[in-house]
Amino acid sequence: MDADISPQPDAPAATPSQLVWSEFLAVLDALPPSARAAFMLHEVFGASYHDISGLLGMPLPACRQQVEQARACALEHARSIANLARAP
Repeated sequence: MDADISPQPDAPAATPSQLVWSEFLAVLDALPPSARAAFMLHEVFGASYHDISGLLGMPLPACRQQVEQARACALEHARSIANLARAP
């Protein structure tokens, strides 16, 4: 080992917005691709279920189901974030 190499300082602590963003990405990552696309189109971009159905080539009820499942996953992650924020 080389004695001239000094240890790297610890990375700065993540900010609250970075933690929220990280959790949001974890939610998206946990979803199947079709649910991720339907969720993003509906919740982020405001697309209608009818438009999503046409864009993704899936039946309208399946679009609704995908968005609802993704929303439930997101809410579960939001609860875990809230519990972390309350911890001392």
